[in-house]
Amino acid sequence: MTKYYTPLIIVLFALGIALRAVEVVGGNYLFGFDQGRDYLAAYNIVENHKFTLIGSEIGAGSAGLNGIFHGPGYYYLISLMYLLFHGDPYGGLVLMFGFGAATLVITYVTTKKMFGDSTALLSLFLVGISPLIVSQSRFMWNHHPSSFFIVMALYLTYLIPKKPRVYAPLAMFTSGFIYHFELAIAVPMVLALVIALPLIFSVKDVKTYVYSFLAVAFAFSPLLLFDSRHGWPAMHSLINYFSGSANTTREISLMRLSDHIVSYLNNAANSFMFKTTYANDRIFMVLGAGLFVALIVLAVKTKNILLQKLFRFLLMLMLVSYGVLLFLNNCIWDYYLIHAHFVYMYVCAYSFICLMTKWRKSIWAKIGLVILAGYLLVMGGFSFDRIIKNIRYDFRDFGGVEKIKGKRQAIDYIYRDAAGKAFSEFTFMAPIYTYPYDYLFKTYGKNTYGYVPGNEKKGLVYLLIEPDNSKPWTYKGWLETVIVGGDIIRTTTLSTGHIIQVRQFP
Repeated sequence: MTKYYTPLIIVLFALGIALRAVEVVGGNYLFGFDQGRDYLAAYNIVENHKFTLIGSEIGAGSAGLNGIFHGPGYYYLISLMYLLFHGDPYGGLVLMFGFGAATLVITYVTTKKMFGDSTALLSLFLVGISPLIVSQSRFMWNHHPSSFFIVMALYLTYLIPKKPRVYAPLAMFTSGFIYHFELAIAVPMVLALVIALPLIFSVKDVKTYVYSFLAVAFAFSPLLLFDSRHGWPAMHSLINYFSGSANTTREISLMRLSDHIVSYLNNAANSFMFKTTYANDRIFMVLGAGLFVALIVLAVKTKNILLQKLFRFLLMLMLVSYGVLLFLNNCIWDYYLIHAHFVYMYVCAYSFICLMTKWRKSIWAKIGLVILAGYLLVMGGFSFDRIIKNIRYDFRDFGGVEKIKGKRQAIDYIYRDAAGKAFSEFTFMAPIYTYPYDYLFKTYGKNTYGYVPGNEKKGLVYLLIEPDNSKPWTYKGWLETVIVGGDIIRTTTLSTGHIIQVRQFP
């Protein structure tokens, strides 16, 4: 093993990077509603000096809890990339790729310290090819940097028994800091640590609790400052949500329990496998359930005290996460449970190595080893197949209306068609909010052509339409109600899929 260890590390890192590098190499990336919103926030911070204490609203305003926001940290990271790349959103993609590569490094380093060389290699492999972790490097989204901080928080938690007064506050702060990217991850991680300190880690030192409380308060300080300055909207929203209004927590039905269990099993399956068939999904859901059982066994049977406490914490984290999210009336999306992906992968890797050491002694160890070995071979095959598809298809995929090149091509068409004449522009997108085009006209349009179009129904007017593929007729209602009047000069459908209509108003 020692002879092949270094080459294996290099191959696994290369595999992980190859799966993540398609868009950062090709330069054509998704730039939709969320990306446009976030870059407009960066534009306001850098250009208009409008600093903020809040990030995007949780669930983009549709999570059932109004007035509660993620932290502003992600906006400031995007603002930094805005400065470094002079407003080009490609900088945000580089940031995502950087976090993805750093997650691979820190996964290997921390799991090696916790579990040893063999488990570290297998953990690196699983994280390197996990489809949802891979996707975090391929497009910009505020949830995606969470993985790096989750891995760091789990390692700091592992170290708590060594120096509680040092590592407990650091674990608390790192877990709380994740709220800058995804609040639904940060809250369960902090709550799990609050419960684990006395029950699992047997911490009795008062100063450890004081420092930990201060660390959490510091991590959430932007939220506390914003809420106190604006009449506690987040607090009122939580009170209203839990006080018994329609469809609230008082009615945790069997149907909701069933729906959430299915969501959690899907989350387990999605940790490991690209979507293939209905049957495969069910197989990997069973695998996920098996890994949860394995986590329980490891939490009880592991003899190494540090690892035993870690596995007990991971079990506590899963239970707390599921308990907290049970109170949500909406869907449990995978990005609420990014931390669960790492729990499953750590348990899978460690269990496999444990089974390898016992396979001569137990028939059950042999069976488990065969199942996991077969699974790993399948995963490796799917990953190499994915790399080939990346080269053949994803790398060449133009993306039409969804990706940055298509959007810029539509904007180029408008400016060139106007031929230097002053014009106004109106955009239609299915989400109604037109953030990506608002941003691109302010930056790309201005930098390339020297001016930003107006927004009045006066003179030469261009209508930029991004049809909704699922409901391609919806833009017609917009034309008949929101945009009325003027003489239609022509309507053109571009190769990108955009529809450009030119009108002349008095």
